[in-house]
Amino acid sequence: MEDGPVRFNELQRLMPKMTHATLSVQLKTLIENGLVERKQYESVPLKVEYSLTAIGKEFHPVIEALQEWGQKYMQYLKEERREEQP
Repeated sequence: MEDGPVRFNELQRLMPKMTHATLSVQLKTLIENGLVERKQYESVPLKVEYSLTAIGKEFHPVIEALQEWGQKYMQYLKEERREEQP
């Protein structure tokens, strides 16, 4: 979404381990909290796009920092476990 609007199926392809239901709930929560907006086009077939709001765009660097921290922490845990093994 950082590069522009995306459709539900595009998001699902980016996160293959996330179920349809979980993604749907997460999107609804992000919309309710003002981070994502949903735009529905009156067309056949129905077209819906999701995009970051201004607040969502401001929050994006925080998410990236948390992701980076999580990856470093996971690496740290892996190294700690290796050192503990006899």
